[in-house]
Amino acid sequence: KATRSGNAHLHGMKSVTKGSLAYIAMQVRFSLSSLSVFSHTDMVTDSENFYHSILDLLEDPEESQEVVDLMTWWTRFVTHFTVYLLA
Repeated sequence: KATRSGNAHLHGMKSVTKGSLAYIAMQVRFSLSSLSVFSHTDMVTDSENFYHSILDLLEDPEESQEVVDLMTWWTRFVTHFTVYLLA
């Protein structure tokens, strides 16, 4: 059991946002890279461009239903996971 609340709970986050999904994707991409220090301006993973590319995809009208489904799934996951940790 966790001994402290996660950042989402501490900041009153009730659902994921497009920005939070893009940030998570950027952090996962970094963690899979060979870099040892994160920088939004690194030239290896080009994190800033990657983040904006994900946001562009999530804001694409042709992807709107998939984005709603994705955000709903992640919101349920985060909500249930947070409740589980705090129980």
